[in-house]
Amino acid sequence: MKINILKYIAPVAILAFVACNLSKEVDIELPEYERQPVVECYLEPGKPFRLLLTRSYSFFDPFGLDSSFFQNTLLQDAVVTISYNGQTDTLFNTFSFDPSPLKLFNYTGLNIVPATPGIDYQLNINLPDNEGNITGNTIMLPLVPIDSVVVEFSPDIDSIARALTYVTDDPAAKNYYRRLLHYNSLDSIPEQDFLADDRILTTTKLAFGTGYELREGDTVYNTVCHITKDYYDYYESVQLAVFGNINPFAQPSPIKSNVTGSGNPLGIFTCLVYERDTAIVKR
Repeated sequence: MKINILKYIAPVAILAFVACNLSKEVDIELPEYERQPVVECYLEPGKPFRLLLTRSYSFFDPFGLDSSFFQNTLLQDAVVTISYNGQTDTLFNTFSFDPSPLKLFNYTGLNIVPATPGIDYQLNINLPDNEGNITGNTIMLPLVPIDSVVVEFSPDIDSIARALTYVTDDPAAKNYYRRLLHYNSLDSIPEQDFLADDRILTTTKLAFGTGYELREGDTVYNTVCHITKDYYDYYESVQLAVFGNINPFAQPSPIKSNVTGSGNPLGIFTCLVYERDTAIVKR
């Protein structure tokens, strides 16, 4: 007589599986996080030399916007200088800001950033209490202007439109861009914020577009930044790090900084050269 043993094993296996306690609490000892100085310095032509110097936070540190947060976050009393064209400017430990879009700084200089392409800038920061120094280098890039912003209404639904932004890329240079798109206010969360380069371009024209989602009377802020490779790598690594923090299956992503030194810093020192075009959707 043949006996199908699987007929008897299957119920027992299911009962054993259900009876097992599959949850278990595990205590993981994480190494103590060492906070690092964080540099954000964007040299904008026509604006004062400004820099934000803070300290990083652990992922599990409490976060609150009270007076102690700013006291513990802002890194004060450093000596900050930027050298270029044979001169050195000191950035004083003075608070300043841009209102729209809102940008904060805790070190501000007296002079205006020159717009001449090709100028090399050297950053030097001596941290307080002998915590080390930070250095960085960058170069002023030429402006890549926006040629035009074209509004096109949908051929299927004539009440909605899209906006196409065109720039001319220099085929003799390796160029990197950051594209931002805001609707109705520069202080709003951008509808688009992404990086691009000219590797796959077959013409000198580079186009950035929206979907058919605009209506007559909408205001569109198109911003195209011509950025360095250092800034491209830095911002891409920041985006990957944010994605890794919210996705438990993503690999950790280190920040690709272009500042170095004995202070063990993170951050970016770069020139911010951009053009912004404001368009109102109309027929």
